[in-house]
Amino acid sequence: MDFLTSPVRYLKKKQPIYQISTLQSLIMGNYYGATTVEQLLRFGDIGLGMFHAADGELILLNHRCYRILGDGSARLAAMEDRVAFASVSFLEEGDTISLGAMESLDALRGLLDERVELLGANNLYIVRVDGAFRRVAARTELKQEPPFKKFAEVLAKDERRFVFENISGSLVCFYFPQYLEGVNTAGWHFHFLDDACTCGGHVFDIEMERGKALLNKTDRFVMDLPHNQEFQDAALENASRDEIRQIEQGGE
Repeated sequence: MDFLTSPVRYLKKKQPIYQISTLQSLIMGNYYGATTVEQLLRFGDIGLGMFHAADGELILLNHRCYRILGDGSARLAAMEDRVAFASVSFLEEGDTISLGAMESLDALRGLLDERVELLGANNLYIVRVDGAFRRVAARTELKQEPPFKKFAEVLAKDERRFVFENISGSLVCFYFPQYLEGVNTAGWHFHFLDDACTCGGHVFDIEMERGKALLNKTDRFVMDLPHNQEFQDAALENASRDEIRQIEQGGE
């Protein structure tokens, strides 16, 4: 299908992206739960984020919410579990893209960036990629105790990385434009969950044999801010670009 004639340009059903908290708040160490899984599911069937106390990466897929544990295993979250940060939406229709072999996450990012440039780089995008992967490199974090450290310190000490090989699953992908950097990650943010819902995490790199993507864009964004005093007292403007980069790249 030609990019310029893709029906995604004209979709009437543009679901908003709903977000809990801001990336700056997460960077500054505000890992207090701002909502519950049950409440979050009212706003989307696909998404990503982090649980209260930085206790694992969050993946929402098929209207089910999973927590990634320190060994990379996935556990279905309880409805009362609290969420510190998340971006979610409903992905009910969109542009279907057949994908061949991808040697890296950068290759997939480049292909998705081409779509974004053609469809409008100042909009927001939700993508699901179902595929067969030779390799998925991912991470999660271990539970923290208050007083919470900044996220850079958490990554330096309590990040856990793992590699999944010869596995089928789904990438949950959200795109935020550059002008929203700090509110979220500018560019693409990727999480992974395998088909059996047994493992996953925040994604650093992939090698994909083949796949299929469903992409939709939206011009609607809704954000709920935390109600805790820590958020009110935080100097969110002090979250640096290097710290924002670490959200994607992790502690290195």
